[in-house]
Amino acid sequence: MWKKLKLWLFPTEVEGFKFDAVDRDNDGLIQEGTPFERKVTVVAAKKKPAAKKKTPVKKSPAKKTAPKKTVKKTTKKK
Repeated sequence: MWKKLKLWLFPTEVEGFKFDAVDRDNDGLIQEGTPFERKVTVVAAKKKPAAKKKTPVKKSPAKKTAPKKTVKKTTKKK
């Protein structure tokens, strides 16, 4: 259905032209063997510098607290 809609909206004289063709064999040509064979135009992307690695923060071992002792409550007898 999408192909039919695409052809209806954007009619082409000859089937087979791909605007976003990919050069998979890295020879510099795309759509080889077709009337649409053309050279690859490469857009050079600006590389960002590599991020610096942060040194891991040393953590001190967790302090253990003594368990609370329950106090037995007693009532005075009269």
